[in-house]
Amino acid sequence: MPPEIFASYSREDQAQVFPIVDKLRERGINIWIDQEGIHGAKLWSQEIVNAIESSKVFILFASTKAFHSKNVTKELALASESDKHILPIFIEDAEIPAAMKYQLAGIQHLVHEQGQTDQTADNILRTLGNLDIQSTEPQPTPSQPSATKPASKTLLIATALVIALLALIYVFKSSTPTMGNPVVTQPEAKPLDKNRIVVLPFKNIGTAGENDHIVEGIVDDLNTMLSKVDGLKVIGSVSAKTYRGSEMPPTEIGQELNTGTLIQGSIQKAGEQLKINVKLIDANSGEISWAESYNGNETDRFALQSQIVKSVGKNLDGIVIDESKINDLKKSGTTNPEAYDLVQRAKILLFDGNSKASTKKAVDLYEQAVQLDPDYASAYAGLGKAHYYTSGTSIETPRVAFSKSKAAYEKALKLDPKNSMALAGMSDISLFLDRDFKKSKQLLDLAYNPESSRSEVIRSYTLYLESRGRFEEMATATLKGIEYDPKSPKLHQVYAWVNYYLGNLELADKHSKIALSLSPSFQWALHLRSIILMDRGKFKEAESMLIQGIKDDPNNPVSIMSLGVVYWKWNKKLESEALLLDLLHRSHFEYIKGDIISRFYAAIGDKDKAIQWIRKSDELREMSFMILHHHPWIKDLHNSDDFNKIYREAGLFEELFQYRMDQ
Repeated sequence: MPPEIFASYSREDQAQVFPIVDKLRERGINIWIDQEGIHGAKLWSQEIVNAIESSKVFILFASTKAFHSKNVTKELALASESDKHILPIFIEDAEIPAAMKYQLAGIQHLVHEQGQTDQTADNILRTLGNLDIQSTEPQPTPSQPSATKPASKTLLIATALVIALLALIYVFKSSTPTMGNPVVTQPEAKPLDKNRIVVLPFKNIGTAGENDHIVEGIVDDLNTMLSKVDGLKVIGSVSAKTYRGSEMPPTEIGQELNTGTLIQGSIQKAGEQLKINVKLIDANSGEISWAESYNGNETDRFALQSQIVKSVGKNLDGIVIDESKINDLKKSGTTNPEAYDLVQRAKILLFDGNSKASTKKAVDLYEQAVQLDPDYASAYAGLGKAHYYTSGTSIETPRVAFSKSKAAYEKALKLDPKNSMALAGMSDISLFLDRDFKKSKQLLDLAYNPESSRSEVIRSYTLYLESRGRFEEMATATLKGIEYDPKSPKLHQVYAWVNYYLGNLELADKHSKIALSLSPSFQWALHLRSIILMDRGKFKEAESMLIQGIKDDPNNPVSIMSLGVVYWKWNKKLESEALLLDLLHRSHFEYIKGDIISRFYAAIGDKDKAIQWIRKSDELREMSFMILHHHPWIKDLHNSDDFNKIYREAGLFEELFQYRMDQ
């Protein structure tokens, strides 16, 4: 079906444009838009020309960047020459350049206000309705007129419709509405929910870099404590940290995160003394609604944080603080400043690094922390997660890594039975090491709360659902997580994967790009992105992306495997085989996960070798063995008796493949 709408925009405006396009598609509009960010001559392809010529309406998302885009200029010129209805939508105030004034002179336009995506989509639909651009949703089929009925009535109706359509087109192209006077009035925005809050990164008052990790740790603690307060919806710390050093006005941050209250502040550490300055900002108005300073010794850190949480609650409507829930968190903490310092350094390495080197260093720092304070539950929970990650980064074999992880989690839960990271971590161990589905689910029931869980806990929950093939539930849980942590690369990556499984390829494409925009060297995000690009025959783009990923994280086996498959599908067999041989050679001297090599073999069609490495993955108790069967390259093995035999002998066939039996 030819597109009804062609959308032209600057790639730099995609954060504002894509949500509007998504809304229009949800309403059934057939819209063509380049979402790949192709440049130069490659963009100006026959496909683009055909899309413009076959469309009915040309939408221009107008901005300064769009007006300076050579491609947008050419697209607008072609639309004008083809006599297309042109609808400019201004996403910012921008002066129309001389090259476009002729095409846009006197044309009606719309104005998009940031955060008003639904209203803009409604206004576009109303305008399109005047042009007889209908959604693709099924419409009632009119009954055919009887042959005995007079044709004159049909002719009159048709004539009236033609006259009406010409009148609408005349109104649409009329020079009366000018570019300086928007003809569409946006409805008043609904106030942002003040009880939906975000704790933004605090400023470190002191020597740059000296205590940044302490400041970040205190802010993370505040985030966790506030998430325990009934009635508050707290944005995840991953998203909050993206505003570090930002000069963006509070009102704009509020619109981006859909949050009505911002908590900002600064921390000064002088020796053992702390001074914490906090202010509460109404994101609807940008005004400061409350501010206070807190002073104390760093050994009193928890008491200072508790006072801040109580004050925040008092200054928001309908919030009652349950102090017992706040005090429960004290069980996981420490009064040892040096141990706290080590844990904060380790957290940054573990959750921001995603590399072999950063994971190894994080393990070392956590181990130092528990030596200084053997009762530090959060340090043991972090150590458990760090050991768990040594398998994912190919440092240790899973049996070794998971056993160490299990021991650390058990110590954490002995000290604090409600520690959510340790509960979720033990759920992972129960699933992947012990293969005890029942216990894994019981632990998740204690750890997971859709309204307040951190992204790591959500990931454990989605892994359980993924192993069972419960993709719709997995998508729902992940999307809920994104609602609270909209800038978490891991959550966007999971959401991209589950939508790929479900066949929602546009959502998979969209969220894989978001994940990489937030974490460019994220190995599994690169892997999925390469699959999507290969599906579209964009091998060169996939190659360039993966080569850069390997430069950013040298010798990462996942990215090397992904690049090898790109070369194979691109018919560059020698390059592909060289990368496969490199991985096989390395596997004799370091741990290369069996699932990585099995994917490689499956993708190039060597089923016997793929099954051989899947068996090795089972023997090593690799995490991916429990979810590998969903991968698009592995699905070709589902009809293999040898493949199914591995899962039957492991006692997992019914548990893992029940979703296939139910279909």
